[in-house]
Amino acid sequence: MISEKVTHLITTIERGGAEKQLLTLTSEQVQSGLNVEVFFLKGKPDLKNEFEESGVEVNKLLVGKNFLTQIFLLSAHLRKNPSPIHAHLPKSEMLAAIVVRNKYFVFSRHNAEPFWPGGPQIISNLLSKYVCKRASQGIAISSAVKSYLVKRGEISNGYPINVVYYGFQKFFSPNSEGLTFMNGHNSNYRIGTIGRLVPQKDYPILLSAFSNVLKSMPNIDLYVVGEGHLQKDLIKLSKSLGIKDKVHWVGKTEYIKEFLSKIDLFILPSKYEGFGLVLLEAMVAKKPIIAANNSAIPEVLGKSYEGLFSTGDINSLAQQIKTAITDNSFTERLVQSYASQLNLFDPSEMNRNIKNVYSKAGF
Repeated sequence: MISEKVTHLITTIERGGAEKQLLTLTSEQVQSGLNVEVFFLKGKPDLKNEFEESGVEVNKLLVGKNFLTQIFLLSAHLRKNPSPIHAHLPKSEMLAAIVVRNKYFVFSRHNAEPFWPGGPQIISNLLSKYVCKRASQGIAISSAVKSYLVKRGEISNGYPINVVYYGFQKFFSPNSEGLTFMNGHNSNYRIGTIGRLVPQKDYPILLSAFSNVLKSMPNIDLYVVGEGHLQKDLIKLSKSLGIKDKVHWVGKTEYIKEFLSKIDLFILPSKYEGFGLVLLEAMVAKKPIIAANNSAIPEVLGKSYEGLFSTGDINSLAQQIKTAITDNSFTERLVQSYASQLNLFDPSEMNRNIKNVYSKAGF
């Protein structure tokens, strides 16, 4: 890199997949000698201390301001403190596209979703292509995300979009004192999942499959980590299925490693994933994983992974859960089969690949 500094722009630094991945990336960048600054636009500064402990400067200049004010403030800041920009998530990408001149920024697409979720496709595509025109390079976090963007028309064929996988540390050292919400339950087998309570995660399928399994295997419990606008509906569904006492709604927690250390099986029932950072977290914890066979999920776990089930298929998911509970050789194979996949997600390799993108952009 020509520049000794890079500035990241992201919508929030709350505990989400893109946000935690930015923490990993910026930590690697600091270790490699870069001066790194992170701006965020809104929300709670959940990861602020962790960024700062890694040597990253967190700037709150833009937090909570309206979009026009953010344009003015970021423009003024960059005039005094010029730096290449790496933008993450749509609002930050749009802000960078408006403010940054001479294509001095790149963007990362973290989701297989429209640039403007819920908006008209033609407008979403136009906004996305405006960002592309103003940026020097784009990054997709998986081949599935890149394919989605091209097929939907959010980027043009031939646009310089680079696939760079997430990086993740391979060590796993939970603090056993950090988690108490799973104490006092007498189940022999604990199933866990992590994710926002939103339609994408397809939790109704998981609850229905879990209900099916409970009929023949009553001594199991399901733990759901995450928050979202569907929580009341999902609780209502668990009551209608007669399983409300066996489903535990954990909410948000910073103790993900601790949670994973206490479960026997991890399930990701999503309709789609841009990447699925929780898969890497479960893989590093050496937990057997059952996941829907779509989007980036087989990229992460391996296309021949035995624990994949047909997306939205309640019976397929229920059967996979039953097999995992009763067949130790099956769960051992699951863990062994994804072990080599973790080499694809080395954080230092991710940092090198991102630096290559920066070089292409002239940073």
